Amino acid sequence: MNMTREGQQTSSVKVARLLHPYSLALQAVFVAHDGYASSQTFVAAAVDGNEYLLVAIDDVLPKRANARYLVVSEDAALAVDLNDGSGSAAGSPATVGALVRLDGLPAVREVVAVERQADGQWRIAGSASLDEGTLELSVSGGAVYALAIDDYGTLYQPNLAVAVDDMIRPTLFKGWLYRITQAGTLPASEPDWWDGNLTGPQDLGSARAEVVRYHRPLAHGPVSVEMT
Repeated sequence: MNMTREGQQTSSVKVARLLHPYSLALQAVFVAHDGYASSQTFVAAAVDGNEYLLVAIDDVLPKRANARYLVVSEDAALAVDLNDGSGSAAGSPATVGALVRLDGLPAVREVVAVERQADGQWRIAGSASLDEGTLELSVSGGAVYALAIDDYGTLYQPNLAVAVDDMIRPTLFKGWLYRITQAGTLPASEPDWWDGNLTGPQDLGSARAEVVRYHRPLAHGPVSVEMT
């Protein structure tokens, strides 16, 4: 169990109680100093698939509390953030390395990390636009999956002003996008779009564009993260 306050580890003593969700019978107590608590061990037959209510409290003024339901079915590292509900990010800081390649070459794309928490809920753990580097995360001990998302482009609009490197998507999408190579405006009527058999820049209204393949999102995981 890792307990933080407003997203930060603090020296106050924090207590979390694991309760039966209906009878509220006490199942376990976690006491955290400086953000950490010792683990609790249960007989597998007693916990497997059972739902519990976890209630965490920090009595330092102004007092903070957090409660959530979770299902315990395997070893899990839990993270709880005690905050005032105004949007402080729960979880512990972590990083994961990211490397994005498009047709074998470096390409800046949106990388999103999602986490499946111990209670089965999904949350966004972090995101960034990069081709190679480190993705900053906030995790709660669940399984983390990384997704690389290609540029889906801007839907065609009549007479739209476009700049170099803008991506245009036809109304009837067939897997091809059109990268602007010469600035201008799109035609007043949607053109007859071409595919990969016609290479090189082509006229597109007063602009010019080349066809590129749209790549579906690619997912990896669970991935190993490094706690910071």
